Amino acid sequence: MFVGVDVGSTNIKALFIDEAGEDLWVKSVPSPRRHDGYGVVTEGLELIAALEELIIEGWRAVGKGKPIAAIATTGIGEDGFCLDAECRPRGLAIPWFDHRDKAEAAFLMASDEGRAHPWINFAFSTAAAKWLWLRKHRPESISGNDPWVTLTDFPAVWWARRKFICTTLIPRTGVYDVFKRQWIPSLLQRAEAPPLPEGLVAGEIVGTVVPGPLREAGACDANTLIVVAGHDHPIASNAIMRIEPLARIDSIGTANALFAETTTPSAGAATAGIDLSLPVRGGPGISVIGPIEFSVPMRQAFGSDDNVKQYLSAPHLPGAPAKTAPTIAAALADTGPDHHRRVIEAVTVEARDFFRAMKRVGIADGPMYATGGWARSRALMELRASIFGEPIIAVHEPELTALGAALFAMEGATGKMPYAMQSRTSEVIDPRKDWMEIYAGW
Repeated sequence: MFVGVDVGSTNIKALFIDEAGEDLWVKSVPSPRRHDGYGVVTEGLELIAALEELIIEGWRAVGKGKPIAAIATTGIGEDGFCLDAECRPRGLAIPWFDHRDKAEAAFLMASDEGRAHPWINFAFSTAAAKWLWLRKHRPESISGNDPWVTLTDFPAVWWARRKFICTTLIPRTGVYDVFKRQWIPSLLQRAEAPPLPEGLVAGEIVGTVVPGPLREAGACDANTLIVVAGHDHPIASNAIMRIEPLARIDSIGTANALFAETTTPSAGAATAGIDLSLPVRGGPGISVIGPIEFSVPMRQAFGSDDNVKQYLSAPHLPGAPAKTAPTIAAALADTGPDHHRRVIEAVTVEARDFFRAMKRVGIADGPMYATGGWARSRALMELRASIFGEPIIAVHEPELTALGAALFAMEGATGKMPYAMQSRTSEVIDPRKDWMEIYAGW
């Protein structure tokens, strides 16, 4: 058995697969959170306890007494903390969506060092901005020579007692040059960065599970491998790229992330709003992530996730296309009969514009895939295909991120690339020609 762990913003998940890559067991529970006076945060060892309980539950359900062969963790990109010599967190992990560090992000963006690297998008979610905030407000959690690791990598670090950072997560710090493949000394200094550990590529073996609850329960033994996975959207996208290496992926969940990779980035790869990262498997080139807020404008327009689900459960979206492309702000202010549709059109236009910008960065026109919870809405996929102007292949794998990690766990243990994605269910959604003709003029 191989296990993929997904450390998510809302939920943590564990997915067990067998040697054929078929699902054996999966479960999702709420991510453990506490409040630190500013907002919700994560305490690292509480996360470990919750994950271990989840893995042991899954192993007791399907393990048949045989230890897990390998575990890999994936998840959110910017949360993290410093670790002491025993790998215990010295502070609490601030979630990427927390805005407490907006002033620090603006400071980095306006600094000479930030302006010298225009392809780095400093935002409240950037780890570097959170380091500066911690220096001011929680100095005891970041002072000294203890290295900083991401929350996503931390379970692997804890179980193998080896500090590292996955290469897909390194650029999320905001202090790394993806073209030169090195940390940026001037930005490290400006961000008052803590020490940073070695980088490991997805699929590399971190070590084996040390004694602890997983071994005491029998779920793991001294031979159970801990394998690197990394940033959630790229890892989910890589699962699709096992089918089609040139895929462009529209991943729609709580956030909407557009993803693709190229070995030949253009000289003008610095494009506002697009995040540049490293290819999931290493090697030449870059990966490109277009981050878009999805759930926030949806909730503002519909009032609740349940209302969004009800609206998007229809076979087709009601109403007709707008005559001109709406902005999100204008769509939210619209009080007409089609105002819900206008918001969805506006968010989709933003995604389309990201894909156009990604092409200017050097991304090829590969087939379009969609994944994530909202990819199961045929109505949404039909609208997106019509605005994108091409078919969308919707992959109906409910836990693709955890599966992507599990496949890397299998790959690390067996030394072979699994081809389990070929058996996963997918559906081709074609554009509506009458809509596409109108949207083509936007």
